[in-house]
Amino acid sequence: MTFTRIALRAGILFVVAFMLLVAVGIHGALTPVIALLALGGLIACGNLLYGKNSHGATAKARVRPAQEAQNRAIDEAQQRARQERAQLRRQRRQRREGGPG
Repeated sequence: MTFTRIALRAGILFVVAFMLLVAVGIHGALTPVIALLALGGLIACGNLLYGKNSHGATAKARVRPAQEAQNRAIDEAQQRARQERAQLRRQRRQRREGGPG
């Protein structure tokens, strides 16, 4: 583990501990503990639902044949449009230079 990672984790721990001490001093002991547990639970559940190893991510990553065909058609149309634009540019350049065309 590099020094940067250790320093980052120590800094986060220090800031959280300081915030907890301030919150306990202002609101009482139980409120910040409940808030931190709720926040941790929400983050954990969000990672389970939407993380890279979740079921939703696997389903979203799937490519269906109709989708693949549509993607291929779009790519071919864009390629044709690029070729047509390049051809028009070449023709305009030739006309400006006085060449054949």
